[in-house]
Amino acid sequence: MRIFAFQGIRYADRNGPPGRFAAPPYDQIDDALRDRLQTDPLSFAHLLRPVPSAGVDPFEHAASLHRRWLTDGTIARDPRPGLYPYEIRLATGGRRLGLATLVGIEEPSSGVIRPHERTVAKTVDERLRLLRAMQADIGPVLLLSEDRGSLDPLLSQDIETLSPVAEHRDDAGNTHRTYHLTDSGGIARYRDLLAPCAGLIADGHHRYKVASLYARESGAAAGTAAASKLAVITSLESPGLSIDPIHRALATAVGLDSPTPAVLDRAAWNGDGGAEFAAAVAAAGQPSIGVLAAGRPPEIWQLDPDTGPAELPRAASDLSVVLLHHSVFPVCGLDGDAAVDGTIAYRSDPDVLWRSVSAGEMAAGFFLPPMSAQGFAAAIAGGDVLPPKSTRFLPKLVSGLVWATHDAEVA
Repeated sequence: MRIFAFQGIRYADRNGPPGRFAAPPYDQIDDALRDRLQTDPLSFAHLLRPVPSAGVDPFEHAASLHRRWLTDGTIARDPRPGLYPYEIRLATGGRRLGLATLVGIEEPSSGVIRPHERTVAKTVDERLRLLRAMQADIGPVLLLSEDRGSLDPLLSQDIETLSPVAEHRDDAGNTHRTYHLTDSGGIARYRDLLAPCAGLIADGHHRYKVASLYARESGAAAGTAAASKLAVITSLESPGLSIDPIHRALATAVGLDSPTPAVLDRAAWNGDGGAEFAAAVAAAGQPSIGVLAAGRPPEIWQLDPDTGPAELPRAASDLSVVLLHHSVFPVCGLDGDAAVDGTIAYRSDPDVLWRSVSAGEMAAGFFLPPMSAQGFAAAIAGGDVLPPKSTRFLPKLVSGLVWATHDAEVA
């Protein structure tokens, strides 16, 4: 990866603690949360999820607001380029470390930056319009680096000698802190460490694709902020890294009794409740799924990796989510577009999914086990793409601790 120190933009201290205005990533902000956050006139949600005002285009409104904040000193640009170590103190104990930086956009064929999920055209178009208006990179992607565990010790060493420049406590009780490193020797150490490493996009596929499209259409020169993407890089070996599953739901009933070679075994499960069922599926491991449908007892299915798509590596066919989409859903009459056209719904909370099926709001629910970071890396090592919403890396990064405009100085 090519990383660049950059002139970050941050909330000024005069407004109070700078981290108080940070917000979840845009795709985690529904209308109700947007309205709640935007009761604060300085909330970063005004930029992430802008709303039209008096007939003004929402994206132009966000750009105008950002310019005004820079002019009146609500936010300020750091005087010299730097890197921003990013620490998450987990509510459950421990921490996850990362490095906020600009990462050079690469050609997809290079394998340097590896996506793993399909994107949705509507979302890409919306975020591209915002980027064109603002010419500012306001939402980081999460990249996992294949650094063999070398990144965490370096981050830990620097964090011990620096003071936080922003701190934010999210709704789950995790504390996010950023630090500012401007020492040229320290910057060089990170650049040298990460140069031979690939970056795996763990979260933020739409953000990275939008940045790539804009860099191409604007003719941004390599090595500039406009030809880069704001990212937080975390080691694939980080002890604070976990991947929660995102479960699937169908509103319309499908046949679940038809024999399919994808299912090696079906076992009835005796219990009640989504969290308990999800825990049983997790204990069954990869590749298994939990199936809940109206009028039938919940079951745990063991899937056969040999039925996975031939074009994907065996490591991908060992994943439940791949077999569910490529081997089970087709037998149920669902084609590949079902994953992105609204036919398949996605639920991260197993209790919510359980209740919706039990109440008849959904016809069927498919519960997935968690994925290991190593299994995830192996599955996409060749640049292969997993089904949408295959991973949920928690906790999510927050936006608004540090960001960059496309005219920022980089080093």
